[in-house]
Amino acid sequence: MSFNADRPAPIRLRQGPHPAALRALHWGVALAVLAEFTLALARMAAESDSWRHGLMAWHQPLGLLIGAATLLRLGTRLRLRLARWQGSRWIAWTSAGLHGLSYLLLLALPLVGLALANARGHAVSLPLLGTLPRLMARDLDLADTLEDAHATLAWLLLGLIALHAAAAAWHQWVRRDGLLDAMWPASR
Repeated sequence: MSFNADRPAPIRLRQGPHPAALRALHWGVALAVLAEFTLALARMAAESDSWRHGLMAWHQPLGLLIGAATLLRLGTRLRLRLARWQGSRWIAWTSAGLHGLSYLLLLALPLVGLALANARGHAVSLPLLGTLPRLMARDLDLADTLEDAHATLAWLLLGLIALHAAAAAWHQWVRRDGLLDAMWPASR
């Protein structure tokens, strides 16, 4: 008896790939989050203040763009009918919970970052939009707390991303249920 004979037949998606808009938002946010982590790590490693300020000038607007794209993605996901797969309830519940937590972190991180900049006494400016209104006055003690919270949330998001990637790989190569194909950018 071969290994493949013991494996249950692959479970296929009932519908085709997710809509192109949702896939584009998913991969766009994924690339932006990767860029954010790269900018944050480069900023921590930078020795000159001018480099740190320059990297932050990219980090802040990109973080706020991620928050806006996440809102757009969440709205798109709620409006569109998504492909459903056959499977156990625990997978569906776990998936929904982890997706919900991911959305929450993708929305919370930019807001905490904005509050952190304000608590440090810095205004945040966006290209074409100018300076954003301050959420709070300067408070360096609060800034230290927000900095710790921002870092903790970022590492938690990174852990969820790793779990998400592992789950996608499991669906693709163990369950062989076509789930990854539903979100892959080149799917038709």
